[in-house]
Amino acid sequence: MLSHDLYYPDIPAIPEFSGISRRNDHWQRQAITLWLIAQGFSLRVEVQWIVARFFGTDHRSGALMQILSRFRDKELLKTKTLALRIFSGGRTQFTVVCLTDKGRELVQALGWQVHETEWERMQRLHEKGNYQARHTAAVLAFVYQARLRGWTAGVMPEVDAVWFFPDALVEKDRESYYVEVELDEQKLSKWHNMARHQSAIALCAHTPDHRRLLLDEAEPAALTNKCTRLGTDLRTLFEHSQGGNLLWLEKKENIT
Repeated sequence: MLSHDLYYPDIPAIPEFSGISRRNDHWQRQAITLWLIAQGFSLRVEVQWIVARFFGTDHRSGALMQILSRFRDKELLKTKTLALRIFSGGRTQFTVVCLTDKGRELVQALGWQVHETEWERMQRLHEKGNYQARHTAAVLAFVYQARLRGWTAGVMPEVDAVWFFPDALVEKDRESYYVEVELDEQKLSKWHNMARHQSAIALCAHTPDHRRLLLDEAEPAALTNKCTRLGTDLRTLFEHSQGGNLLWLEKKENIT
């Protein structure tokens, strides 16, 4: 589980390591970037957003983009571009990152612990050798948008039920929801399993129309289990990334 409410570490002295800048201001940005990836963050846009907020700069700055590119070129990071159609104009591309063995060695030399990134966790627990880039991108995009709105969020949470495998878990204040992130396929059993396990059906679709379709589809499970339906969608979340604070765009109560 990751949050944007972070306790940042003290930045060590500049190490003698290939790919590291000798300029102190550049090294500070490099160090925080490495630390965030070692904490588990894997979306480039999210890493850059947090670094920019910490240093009071623009997250779209070319200098921040160059940090990850330089680390990749020096074989400290692995990167991959995942494509996902959120907007009607074409596909949105997401770059994901994780540390290489060389990168882990550097992070550990700095005295920091290395955690599995969310991208690696999705590959290990969801993809399991099957290429599911679109869905992985969608789940990573959802938890990023949840964290922008003050939620703590994580992918592929551990659940004590062999019949329920949610994509994400989000928590804020006293609210906690397991979430299914859907793109194309819908399975009625998913909504029944979710309703059996928690007091709400929480879902993220890719567009507003898709959100409404899924909420309607989940209605029988919600009625049977007398639970609430919560819905959101990636298109709307990304359209309001800078100004919006609501994660759930629709809430449907079932009283029967």
